[in-house]
Amino acid sequence: MEKYHCLVAVLKRASHGAVAFSGGVDSTLLLKAAVEAYGGDCLAFYVRSPLQKHRVLEKVRQTCHELDCALQIVDLDPLSWPEFTANSDLRCYHCKKKIYSYLTSLLSSEYKLLDGTNLDDLGQDRPGLRAVRELGVQTPLVEAGLTKGDIRSLCREFQLACWNLPSESCLATRIAGGVAITPELLRDVAFAENFLETIGFFGCRVRLDGKSVFISLSQGDSEKLLESCLRDEVVKFFAKLNYTKVFLELSERPSILK
Repeated sequence: MEKYHCLVAVLKRASHGAVAFSGGVDSTLLLKAAVEAYGGDCLAFYVRSPLQKHRVLEKVRQTCHELDCALQIVDLDPLSWPEFTANSDLRCYHCKKKIYSYLTSLLSSEYKLLDGTNLDDLGQDRPGLRAVRELGVQTPLVEAGLTKGDIRSLCREFQLACWNLPSESCLATRIAGGVAITPELLRDVAFAENFLETIGFFGCRVRLDGKSVFISLSQGDSEKLLESCLRDEVVKFFAKLNYTKVFLELSERPSILK
């Protein structure tokens, strides 16, 4: 709890704040702390685009209602940005730079845009962080020394529904680098992951290279798929989407709470 109090103290250095809110565990804790720090002067921005599953918006609305925070939905279309759809190594940089530049332009001078990057993220290859730094967007979770484990633990303590939910990362992360990002590929990813969840594979990832499917399942789920009739069901599902080569990654996704 000490780190949470530190987070609130970091936020109080400014009088107003707007959280770039994805609905995930990191930005949810950040939003809760921002509401505590700013009260009615706190704002949540949610960027609605083809890069998110439709269900995310409902979760965002519910969380903002529960935390009593004003929500502003911003519609943007990254598929109209050639530097994004080219899907180079700098895809995330270009996307974050455009989105955060636009959000910043919507704010009056007394507001600070707040991003949910945590301490663990700094040790990963995240080109989007370069855009965050260039734009001077604040990362309060980092300043307060909060890791992903800290954040999930605090969300659980505060009884926030997101504490044990898998991330809903951008659908473009599922498209192999260099393969042009299209509405059809994003649709296939969302459809496929929703299907796998309906048959019991929560927290899965479906990656595409335009021709083949690569499935990554949560820890312990690969065995369940390989030893049951579900395997044939999965193969038939992807065949209907015109993917005849379906691969299962041997390295499973870690448990959500690790």
